Amino acid sequence: MKNSSLIITLATLCFCGSSFALPSDTSQPIQIEADKAFMDQKAGTAIYEGSVLVRQGTIEIEADYLKIFSDPTSGELKRLEAKGTPSKFRQQLDETGAMIISEGDALEYDTVASKLELNGDSYLKRDLDEIDAEYILYMLNDETFRAENRGQGRVNMTLQPAKNEETP
Repeated sequence: MKNSSLIITLATLCFCGSSFALPSDTSQPIQIEADKAFMDQKAGTAIYEGSVLVRQGTIEIEADYLKIFSDPTSGELKRLEAKGTPSKFRQQLDETGAMIISEGDALEYDTVASKLELNGDSYLKRDLDEIDAEYILYMLNDETFRAENRGQGRVNMTLQPAKNEETP
């Protein structure tokens, strides 16, 4: 195997549960804190800088810089881009309290495509499964991921075995 680049694609991750996150999260109001803010409602963009903290239901995002793209007509959140050292994304997965925790030098959260993309020193933990790589693309709805190291090194993963719920 080449040390310079390693790409791993898995169809599923043997995770329990069939849905990503709590359905009530997206119906909650968005709270944003930052040192600076700029908004262009006609264009549907907003930029926040300096110790940015975003909360919506169980979703939390921390970054140094955040750009939000919304539909100018409906105001619906479409995508956000965050940069920081690191940028962090966290969300409760289900009623059991299981969490997804991720970080990277840059992250993009696309609500339309239901994907989370992490770049630069990236880490993703979903319940007890962990991925550590330079780049991680996580498809939220179908629970698939792609991870790679674009330089030297390898992708590191710890995946828990699927729980057998059969009764004797």
